[in-house]
Amino acid sequence: MNCLSVAIAKGRINAAGCLKLAVFFFCLIIFSGCTENISASDFYNVPFSTDGKLYSFDEDSNLKIKSYNIKSVSNGFTQKAVSTSQKSGWIIAWNKKTQELYHIDNRKKIRSKTLLSGSLVFVNQNYILIQGNSFDENKGFNFALYENSYSGKKINLNKIWTGYIDCFISDCFFTDKGICICGGNREDSRNNVFYITAKGIHKCFSTEKKSDFLRLIYNDNKVFAFLSGRDKSPALPVIYSFNLQDFTDSENVKCQINLHGDPALPEKFDCFFGYGFAYNNLIILPASIDGQISFISYDYSSMKINSVVYDAVGCIAYLAKTEKGVFYLARDPLIADSFYGISLFNGKECKKILSIN
Repeated sequence: MNCLSVAIAKGRINAAGCLKLAVFFFCLIIFSGCTENISASDFYNVPFSTDGKLYSFDEDSNLKIKSYNIKSVSNGFTQKAVSTSQKSGWIIAWNKKTQELYHIDNRKKIRSKTLLSGSLVFVNQNYILIQGNSFDENKGFNFALYENSYSGKKINLNKIWTGYIDCFISDCFFTDKGICICGGNREDSRNNVFYITAKGIHKCFSTEKKSDFLRLIYNDNKVFAFLSGRDKSPALPVIYSFNLQDFTDSENVKCQINLHGDPALPEKFDCFFGYGFAYNNLIILPASIDGQISFISYDYSSMKINSVVYDAVGCIAYLAKTEKGVFYLARDPLIADSFYGISLFNGKECKKILSIN
């Protein structure tokens, strides 16, 4: 396990000059089927993927990692395509090599499998989004959204939406009605946010794209977005706020939250860098401060920075929220030999829990 699986390979047409580390960092999105998909009730068996292999860990075993060395399916898994199942203790995982979705029990046995062909797959307990393999010059990638249901051991999929989207996904989150995705367009000029349900697709937000990737945080029916750079070049500490129903452009001053005037913002703030998440009605923003990644805890009710928690290392994937705090995969891809493993954020500090070698 030398490096984490590059789950969301950009694959951008005619996009030259992408740095390896930038691509690596972009490629690994938050577990969230996307952000915030695992709750405390599911935490005893949290699946994740690294280096193409499938693993899980649970709190009761002191975070002992369970390896799923399944015969004939030992690798090909991606971080965004694994999730807990609706069936307690089981997981669902899509394999890019076999193009199959597996329902795996708590004894690591495959109980059912379903053919799902695509380039990328985003999974949670209730929905699955599939991105096709080819890009249509006029329309974008072909996507299909499925709703999950379970009959005993078998996963039943019902296609509820299909269509084309010009979007190279950089982040996403699921809701109880569907999935919200974001990413750059083919021209690499705009970052757009789309919300997809059985009723159709709706663009929610758009902003200019430079050398950055858009990240999303969803909490209390509010959507927050920020730009994460390819490197740690200086950028403004701006957060965007919008909802899933209406369209908002980043030029709309009502959606902009500029932390520049907040007295709690560290003087050596460089930029936002990594993936964020929600915690206790706060949004947690990964920020480079003098080259090191810390978490800026922002209280959106009072509209001010609540605290700055240092030594976060870097959040490359959200894993689970428990009574102890938020577990996340920590690594700074721009610092050689930085800590790489599972860390815990409890609101006051970041604890390095388990190293992944």
